[in-house]
Amino acid sequence: MNKGTAGVGGSDEPALLTAQEAAQFLRVSTRHLWTITASGLIPRIKMGRCVRYKMGDLVRYIDALRSDAINVKKGAA
Repeated sequence: MNKGTAGVGGSDEPALLTAQEAAQFLRVSTRHLWTITASGLIPRIKMGRCVRYKMGDLVRYIDALRSDAINVKKGAA
């Protein structure tokens, strides 16, 4: 484990992700991540010129997409 990358509570998950790390987690390009962020779908943390993402926010975004897809399928049936 690298110094400064441990999550809150001692987990191995980073507390904050860079844009590149967040894009890799979502399996999208960094350009698409910026588009999603600019639209307000994923919150970001600005620290000066640096932008970071919380893992929990990324997971909630994925869960929201999944629940929307489930709702669409239910409505189509």
